[in-house]
Amino acid sequence: MGAHAERMMQGQNRGSWRSKSNFFGNRYPLDVVIEGDAGYTQQFERQQNKEAVAEFNANVKAWGKKVDDALRLSVARWIDTDKKLSKSLKQNYRHYGKTPMDGQEITSIGFGFKAEGVYVHLGVGKGYNMENGTRILTKTTDNEWKREPKPWFNPVIEQHIPELVEIVKKYCGTLLVNTTRIYINT
Repeated sequence: MGAHAERMMQGQNRGSWRSKSNFFGNRYPLDVVIEGDAGYTQQFERQQNKEAVAEFNANVKAWGKKVDDALRLSVARWIDTDKKLSKSLKQNYRHYGKTPMDGQEITSIGFGFKAEGVYVHLGVGKGYNMENGTRILTKTTDNEWKREPKPWFNPVIEQHIPELVEIVKKYCGTLLVNTTRIYINT
């Protein structure tokens, strides 16, 4: 199989990450994907060095734990009466949509939380909606804004992405960190 065909297969596998086993139940899933233009052959060659893969996976998991801790602090800072959001935060490490087996490198890191976390981050909810990236007031009882965005998620991720990029670059300089599915869209 040629490199182009391998990349096409990776793209098909990558789209299946939202399968039932990968979904966070009633949590909102966001993930960072580690990818490259190399195919399965290059990945197979990298994975022959079991110590390097184990070190990479440990570094990625340590990064994920650090981000999880920072997200919990951010929730505590932004939300006065947090009852569910910080408890709902979960991390997910995958190898092309499946749980990594020994010797397989992590290809995506996901963060899941209750959907209310998105509403809080954007400052929307009952009577407050988003249309084309603009918050609009839809409630009819009064015209006073009582909800404001509380950006507890995106700034934490933005702060920590450069560290993940360095971890990936140290492991294999041809891999990239794709952050298109990690941010809460505003």
